[in-house]
Amino acid sequence: MTSLVQDENRSRFDAIAAQWDESPMRANMAKAVADAIAAAVPLQPHWRALEYGCGTGLVGLRLLPHLGHVLETDLSPGMLGVLDEKARAAGLDKIETQVLDLTSGPPPASRFDLIFSSMALHHIPDVAGLVRTFFSMLAPGGWVALADLDAEDGSFHSPDVPGVQHHGFERKTLESWLRAAGFTAVSTCTAHTVEREREGQQRRYPIFLAAGQRP
Repeated sequence: MTSLVQDENRSRFDAIAAQWDESPMRANMAKAVADAIAAAVPLQPHWRALEYGCGTGLVGLRLLPHLGHVLETDLSPGMLGVLDEKARAAGLDKIETQVLDLTSGPPPASRFDLIFSSMALHHIPDVAGLVRTFFSMLAPGGWVALADLDAEDGSFHSPDVPGVQHHGFERKTLESWLRAAGFTAVSTCTAHTVEREREGQQRRYPIFLAAGQRP
């Protein structure tokens, strides 16, 4: 089942990768999430970070100046191809990309000082399991920072969007998963709010950031 879900996600994101950066909504969300991460986590210029579900790197590229190196990972080769082109055009040497699906394969051998993601968790069937994997990938003292939707009624995505596993999350639930995995200094905050028209009305969808530290 997990493989089928991720195949659906991969196909969808490969198909829309070339147009991904054209959305002002995504650009605004990325800036807000990056700012929230920078406020919640004591970023250091020597840190090695991993972004999970990076897409075209809208968040990671904003955090790159504050970090030593960022491994940008996604299950979509199409998304990573767009990011590779942007990195080459900008002459960035602190970034590399890798296809990575932690629902079906092992994590990288390296350990990281920061793992972050934005709007990836709702595509993952077993988020509690992924949080435990993130914990194992961090060096002692490392941080995790995860942004996603507050629990919603399913109207955020259009009905024909495949691969959506969760209609957002209760913040307390994600906090409990982080603590159960071993994280301390767990916190949540509102990073951004997306407005979308649904059935003739403007709807507001908060995006939260959950952060925690590995002891």
